[in-house]
Amino acid sequence: MTAKDYAVKLLGFCDRSEKEIREKITKKGYSETECEEAIAFCRSYGYLDDGRYAEHFVNDSVNLKKHGKARIKMELRQKGIDESLIEEAISSIEDESEMLKSEMERRFGGYDFTDKKVKNKVFNFFMRRGFSARDILNAMNAEEDYE
Repeated sequence: MTAKDYAVKLLGFCDRSEKEIREKITKKGYSETECEEAIAFCRSYGYLDDGRYAEHFVNDSVNLKKHGKARIKMELRQKGIDESLIEEAISSIEDESEMLKSEMERRFGGYDFTDKKVKNKVFNFFMRRGFSARDILNAMNAEEDYE
């Protein structure tokens, strides 16, 4: 199997970043030249597009995983996506504070936010998800108002 065939096979399963494809091809034992030819081939046919990948990644992270901007940015950087493409894809996130409030209500609606342990647990949960401390605290205060 040539490097081109291997790259196309990988992209047939799911969309991947250029960095991920490069790493997998190199790990498989293909030369640097074969790797670059395979990437150029995939790019020329539109199989490999980091901009499209970033958009899909942001969409899935927001709608399915309920992650915040900070976590999404970090994960995209780890996948080798260019900073300008990350910013462009992230700009599609409208208002993450509303998503945060609804997710907090769904997951922790019955919790007592006046209890410090509970408040810390919820705060840390959403920090790991990539939300800003300000948005988390605002959402917690809104939850306390409903009780």
